[in-house]
Amino acid sequence: MPRLADRMAQLTPYVFQSIGWEMARMRARGADVVDLGISDPDLAPSPPVVATLAAAAAHPNSHRYPPYRGSSRLRRAVAAWYRRHFDVELDPEREVWVTLGSKEALVHLTLALVNPGDVVLVPDPGYPSYRMAGALFGAATVDVPLSPAPHFLPDLSQVAARDAARARVWYVNYPNNPTGALAPPAAMADWVAFCRQHDTVLVSDLAYAELVYEGRATSVLQVPGAKPWVLESLTWSKGHSLQGWRVGALVGSAELIEAVGRVEANVNAGVFLAIQEAAAEALTHDHPEVLARRYRTRRDLVVAGLAQAGIRIPAPPGAVYCWVPAPGGDGDALARAALAAGVAVAPGSAFGPASGGYVRLSLTHPEAVLARGLERLRPVWAEARAPSPP
Repeated sequence: MPRLADRMAQLTPYVFQSIGWEMARMRARGADVVDLGISDPDLAPSPPVVATLAAAAAHPNSHRYPPYRGSSRLRRAVAAWYRRHFDVELDPEREVWVTLGSKEALVHLTLALVNPGDVVLVPDPGYPSYRMAGALFGAATVDVPLSPAPHFLPDLSQVAARDAARARVWYVNYPNNPTGALAPPAAMADWVAFCRQHDTVLVSDLAYAELVYEGRATSVLQVPGAKPWVLESLTWSKGHSLQGWRVGALVGSAELIEAVGRVEANVNAGVFLAIQEAAAEALTHDHPEVLARRYRTRRDLVVAGLAQAGIRIPAPPGAVYCWVPAPGGDGDALARAALAAGVAVAPGSAFGPASGGYVRLSLTHPEAVLARGLERLRPVWAEARAPSPP
């Protein structure tokens, strides 16, 4: 067998791919598995957005190579969206780059910013892909704990001075996956001050900006003077249910965008133009608050169902998840027991080494599916809470 690259020893299978494989094996054996683990929205895109895609795909010019930076219309739509939502001014020609969704851009940007041995700060708990810079490119991953009290915000006091001095990139994500937490502007100002002090790029993953139930999302770019130290990622996957279309954008200082764009232009050929037309339509005329109301209903259903099972959590103010403490403190064991009972949940350990005491439930499933999954989980919770026999 040909020899694999050494880095493959650091690259474990993607957790949600592994969950998908296991569910497929169980279903092939005839098992009925309720999926509350993978976040794949079931709600359809709005009809006008789909119609825009179809019309644009019928145009012959749509099938040519797109501009590497993205279409002018979509970049202008992104800049206008930032102006409406956050009163942030962006130059669509120099401070916006259209990407193939957000996941690949969040990984690729480290190629432009990080050398082997540099430190990348990642939240714990946090989206697993933030750790790919270490696995693929030789960076050192340092966890920044998110303190549950009061709002799952980063605890920089837990970052050693030597690691802070070597930090080149720091990932943050609010509204947060997996906790649903929001971050106040004052906290973001502290993050920007840290990045100024240590010459670190703050990478803000704004994937859930349009799915907020109490309060409102904040862009790090609203912090005065933040732009030279900030890259922010926008995606249409959750707020507009375009996850399969693979379209997003990076915004920030022209210098950072140019550097990351140089990497992007060398590793991919851009986003299908018809998808860019539909994405611009979504940002300009779509109504994500319709999806947000549906997800809020689901959130309330899950929080109430957990309470009936004796598991009480605060209702998450944003995103599409419930972050649930595992009775007994072992999220991996709970996830295995849940799967044996016919429910897939995401173990907290997938989101960071200090998060193994939790599981994540995704709200991206119909209400009837959520209710059926919660019913199956009741005996699992009860057994996990039961004292061990002497």
